Amino acid sequence: MSPSAAEADGRRTGARATPSQDAIQDTDQNTDQNKESRTMAAVGEIHHVAVNVTDMEASLRFYRDGLGLRKTLEMPVGNPTTWRTMALPEGTTGKSVFLQGPTRIGQLELLQWDLPVPRDSRPKRAGDPGPCVLSFSISHAEIHEVYQRLQDMGVHCYTEPTTNTLTNYGPVTLFFCDDPDGNQVEVIALPTQEEVRAFRAATMKPDPAGTD
Repeated sequence: MSPSAAEADGRRTGARATPSQDAIQDTDQNTDQNKESRTMAAVGEIHHVAVNVTDMEASLRFYRDGLGLRKTLEMPVGNPTTWRTMALPEGTTGKSVFLQGPTRIGQLELLQWDLPVPRDSRPKRAGDPGPCVLSFSISHAEIHEVYQRLQDMGVHCYTEPTTNTLTNYGPVTLFFCDDPDGNQVEVIALPTQEEVRAFRAATMKPDPAGTD
């Protein structure tokens, strides 16, 4: 799925450790290898973890009210592009809520689908309680390269990189694939914060009551 408006612009704080001499030497010895590796397209950090839930309000009480996470985005999910990119039954709908911690690094997405909940299902899929998707962010310039590399490795990808416009957020480009154990992995290229703000300004209807 996808993201919140307040993205990973947070910064960790704290003292920086001084590297040891061995570490410096190891770094010097691997300089050429590191330079070479930086030229290969690669995904970034985990963008968000999606967790299927059976009761959104009960889950919000736990994660938001109990653990203290901050809700940053709420949106409906389920359109023809979502059905195709996630390999969902046509007509599937649901709702999504994103939460973040104080550092704004990494996100938790709660998903409640209108699908029946299987009693026993491995690996996790839409409708199963628990984690179902690992999502990795990537640049728009590199998503097609990574997709092709996975294809060449024989990885099962549900679709080619596809653009999907998300309510209250904007267009994203993404594809889903299976890891060796069948777990769903998403690779996603996101809009900038400025693009998100522009999309919301262009699409959100004014509040008739005049409230936020």
